[in-house]
Amino acid sequence: MLAQAQEVIFLKAASDKMKDAVIAKLANQAADFYGDAFKQCQYKDNLPKEVLPVLAAKHCIMQANAELHQSALAKQKKRFGEEIARLQVNLNPFTSSELET
Repeated sequence: MLAQAQEVIFLKAASDKMKDAVIAKLANQAADFYGDAFKQCQYKDNLPKEVLPVLAAKHCIMQANAELHQSALAKQKKRFGEEIARLQVNLNPFTSSELET
């Protein structure tokens, strides 16, 4: 539930067009919370089988949003190499994800 609350705050900040740095931090924190939830739920036998893929997907989505807004911040600071690197991370999120099923 903490991850979901953080995601709602991220969505509100994004819809209010807050600064990219703030939005990236909120998305990164939501990704961390979803990652923690995924790790804690891995060994629970009484959960529905759909829970783990949803948590993993939410983790990847929040990480991608964080990288997207960090790349926009890098573009504003004219750090084009960093911008490209952050965008390339999103091309295949499963290679950089720390989640393992």
